[in-house]
Amino acid sequence: MRVLHTADFHAGRTLRGFDRTPEIHAALTEIADLARTERVDAVLVSGDLFDTANPSADAEHAVFDFFLKLRDAGVPGVVIAGNHDSAARLDSVTGLLGWVGIQVVAQPTGNPVQMVRHVDTKSGETLTVGALPYLSERRLVKAADLLGGDVGAWRQKYREGMGFFLRRLGEGFRPGSVNMLMAHATMDGAVPSGSERTLQFDLTNQYTLSGLQLPAGAQYVALGHIHKPQQVGEVPLACYPGSIIQLDFGEGGEKKQVNLIEVEAGRPARVHAVPLSSGRELRTVRVDLDQVEARLSGMRDYAGLLKVVVRAPAGTALPGLKDRVLKLMPNTLAVDLDALQEDLVAPELKREGLSLTELYERYYHERRGELPDDVRAAFREAHDRAGREEEAELAGVPA
Repeated sequence: MRVLHTADFHAGRTLRGFDRTPEIHAALTEIADLARTERVDAVLVSGDLFDTANPSADAEHAVFDFFLKLRDAGVPGVVIAGNHDSAARLDSVTGLLGWVGIQVVAQPTGNPVQMVRHVDTKSGETLTVGALPYLSERRLVKAADLLGGDVGAWRQKYREGMGFFLRRLGEGFRPGSVNMLMAHATMDGAVPSGSERTLQFDLTNQYTLSGLQLPAGAQYVALGHIHKPQQVGEVPLACYPGSIIQLDFGEGGEKKQVNLIEVEAGRPARVHAVPLSSGRELRTVRVDLDQVEARLSGMRDYAGLLKVVVRAPAGTALPGLKDRVLKLMPNTLAVDLDALQEDLVAPELKREGLSLTELYERYYHERRGELPDDVRAAFREAHDRAGREEEAELAGVPA
């Protein structure tokens, strides 16, 4: 049996206001073509189909067109929701996607065995997939623990909750079937990309899974959530295929891929990385102020997207700097000063003691620029409301 594993499409992603969806659509078309030319029996998608819970029409078209291309190639698939996806939204189209051979597990159920999917393949063998969509820490860790426990206790609570689902999914494996597990989670030892979106990872990386929790009967564990391709477990074999294009400048230079798994029932799986060529290359260029024109003039043939970091003495006035850079390199998405870049190099030093609102302001500035007052007010309102809900939950009264 040949199974193609992919994840982290993030359809609808914008980078500094630049829509990456056309590139993502092209990458999905490339993956669908690979599914056909490599004669795969099934495709596994381990979450984060979309970048937001309310994706654009273009983002939905890119993803659903991918599923239609798989249908045309006669290739079935199994999909789980990631933390960026709206589980309810995916749940609402489960029936429709089933008509084109795509089985979706968007939300966990009270009986995890119902989250096991069986796929009859062209090889004649059955593929059994224990599918675990993203489970938020808030669902698995009580507010009392968050308010009063130490970090080690939070992690243990999370692992215990996830362990319950993983054990029950393993009980759904069948003798004589190819058995795989899918999950959208962070494994111990996983190495994230150097993405600009480090804020999310900084706030959630205390919640990880141990490889010892993975069901022993799984011949392959198809993971999503980490954008850097990597293997994180030997027994059972567990891998992240990574994102399908370079999504942020921190992923610049990473070679993107999908995983092709060859496996038979009861035999060890073999994994082959299949490179992807779609998506524009991202590159960060650091240059001294007096060398801007000389350095960028030599890059006129570069077809990717640039982030230019200009080194200048503190307090230097730089009127018209962005226009100077864009005149030389119109494909530049960001022009930053060296002081801003230092905040990315040592985030643990720069973020210490900052409030959640201040952290969000920095995050927004790195992606889009200055935070508008109405967005700041909406964020504070949402943060305050979440605090009131947690306090009400803790007290056992309606919010």
